[in-house]
Amino acid sequence: MKKFAVIVLAVSIIGCSSQVQNGAIQLAYSNFNDRDYEDTLEYISQAEQTKQTNPELKAELTYLKAQTYEKMGEYQKAKSLYKYLSVEHKSSQYGYLALERLNQNL
Repeated sequence: MKKFAVIVLAVSIIGCSSQVQNGAIQLAYSNFNDRDYEDTLEYISQAEQTKQTNPELKAELTYLKAQTYEKMGEYQKAKSLYKYLSVEHKSSQYGYLALERLNQNL
């Protein structure tokens, strides 16, 4: 019975972690669209801290972070993130999009 309870608890924690991450991502995009860039960065940070961040999601969050810094006028930070994406995630759509931004002379 104890093993079952531990398994149920573990599954619940993993499920909650995933829901927290999904909520943070949705709030990040919502705040970005509302031009609330400080909160966007906070929600990106929350989403990055969960243990279920796969490489594609990491690339997506990094791209959103770069866009946010660009909108905030912090072009050097944005450029650094775009360069990171273009090298480390070159085969993903976000690596491609980052390279496009760099080619547009950010």
